[in-house]
Amino acid sequence: MSAHETHQTTVAAPAPARRGVPRLEALCVAEFTRGWQPSKSLAAPDGTPIATELAKKVWTALRSELGRQASPVSCAVMYPFVRSSWRIESLDLSDSGKWILDASLGALQYVPTLRDVRLTACRFVSDAGLAFAPQLPQLQTLDVSWTQVGDGAVGSHISRCKSLTSLNFTGNDAITDRAVASLLGLTGLQRLALCATNITDAGLDYLTYYTRYPDTQKGISGVDGLRWLELSNTRISDTGVGKLVATLDEEGKPYGKVFKALEYLGLSMTSGVGPNAIRQVKMKYAFDTPLPNAQRTLAKSNAVALEAQTWVIRFNPTKDRQLPTPTRSWEQSRVVSYIAQFTKEMNEAAPILARLNAGLPPQPTAGEPEAKRFKAA
Repeated sequence: MSAHETHQTTVAAPAPARRGVPRLEALCVAEFTRGWQPSKSLAAPDGTPIATELAKKVWTALRSELGRQASPVSCAVMYPFVRSSWRIESLDLSDSGKWILDASLGALQYVPTLRDVRLTACRFVSDAGLAFAPQLPQLQTLDVSWTQVGDGAVGSHISRCKSLTSLNFTGNDAITDRAVASLLGLTGLQRLALCATNITDAGLDYLTYYTRYPDTQKGISGVDGLRWLELSNTRISDTGVGKLVATLDEEGKPYGKVFKALEYLGLSMTSGVGPNAIRQVKMKYAFDTPLPNAQRTLAKSNAVALEAQTWVIRFNPTKDRQLPTPTRSWEQSRVVSYIAQFTKEMNEAAPILARLNAGLPPQPTAGEPEAKRFKAA
């Protein structure tokens, strides 16, 4: 069952002006709203989407007519706008964690222009919710910090997103060394946050292996373009940090730096890493400690350190530490409304789908035993 079941909404076209030639804009709105249905195209014959201001007027006309008919604004009504007119590149859902579910994120696969998705503190999102990610051909930034996302999502979904340049797993207990191993095919990755996860030295061994030993690549070039790496509050030790400077010379001795472009390294709250290992990394990468009272925040400059500090929320957002409500454009707000309606429709469909999957009719029969009803639901 799809959230976009084909149905037609009868919408009265706006009456043209009685005097003079009808305005072209009014004619366009009338054309787009007449006989509205999910297959309707909000684009010119050459495929160019209609202008945003015109899309707003069409949307207003549809909502007005549906209001008069006491009809809900369903996903089917919104779908053509999501595909053609509400063209957004970034979406921050970090303030929506109380209602965003795995099913909610299925709506994002219908927004093909998305490049940047932030789900910080969406605490009900798990591995299954990330199935939308490979459906976004331009996805570059994905923030799933402080969610239930773990190794399963990385291996099944995230590892298939070859356009990714930034990944944030901060605060996810279910992220382990196995997830790091699954990332090695994302050769364009530049920013990786593993803060407050369960990675160990083995994770850093995976992360650096193909860069340290290029002869072993065999089609996997690794993530040698990393610019930012956040490892704070993890279980790594001196051995793991040593992998960052373990390029071998002709005599087999470690020298230099593994990630040539690295300009930020977070090592706060890593009790297993000693001062000597910190000193070695600072020297090899020409890092400084530009932030006051943050001696294990290593960066090329103060500007880089400050930018990275806002990128990683190291402590779990709570009632006392709320995330700021993001500022959204008109189109972004409409997409959030679409996601909310998608969530509602999926929740309403869940009992029906459960019954169908159990081989039962969509609606309970009068003589059906109570126990059977409960099991199906």
